[in-house]
Amino acid sequence: MSSPADLDTTLSDIRIGEVSHTWAKTQKIKSFHFSEIDSTNLKAKLDAFNDETLTEQMTIYFADSQTAGRGRGSNTWSTSKLGSQLLSTWSFMLQDHVLPTLSPLIGLALFRACSATWPFLNFSLKAPNDLYINDKKVAGLLIETISQADDIRLLVGLGLNVISSPEAVITSTSIIEELPKNIPLLAQDWISFLERFLFETSIAIQLAAEPMNTTVCASLMYALNKSPLLKDKFTHIDGQGNLTTAAKKTNWSEL
Repeated sequence: MSSPADLDTTLSDIRIGEVSHTWAKTQKIKSFHFSEIDSTNLKAKLDAFNDETLTEQMTIYFADSQTAGRGRGSNTWSTSKLGSQLLSTWSFMLQDHVLPTLSPLIGLALFRACSATWPFLNFSLKAPNDLYINDKKVAGLLIETISQADDIRLLVGLGLNVISSPEAVITSTSIIEELPKNIPLLAQDWISFLERFLFETSIAIQLAAEPMNTTVCASLMYALNKSPLLKDKFTHIDGQGNLTTAAKKTNWSEL
């Protein structure tokens, strides 16, 4: 079985899902790993309120390959080489309903986690759910809440190109493709990313109980305005997730 240290070995031998599953088990987090599955999101939905997971505050689903991975709306997530991506759904039991601003807060959580792990890479957010390095997409989020009686679960689907990106998608990239030639993808860096993403996401869930504060709004605007693809820079973001440019005002939920 792979261990986190295996990231320091030959890239062709690495299975990001398996390595991440090993990390979760070490952290005593309930998790599942599949060599192939239709969708981690669909599996998380099926399991959301069953006896095995109902008592779990958090469960993570990892896969090496998805046959029906999807993004927001009718979008699909393109699979690259087997095991080269983080294909995952993070399922959280919520104590109460959250505001729609949870979506940008989770996006900011991903931006912060990646920026903290690889501060020399030029990450930016593209609303409503994509993470870019320079002008190429490296990750996508799918955020949903589902409920049954009084129980509420948040499902955060995260697809991150780590070792390679889909060859058919010329606008995509991966972490390794963007790393400087003298900087490898270290096992400790990957573990740091997983831990930081979990931390930032947990904070985002807490913050989603009320409108975004001024610090969060400023941080979100910074992450969005870093994008070289953005034609009209945002001049203001308010606590309800309204995005203002010189030309118009749009709510995050309308994107």
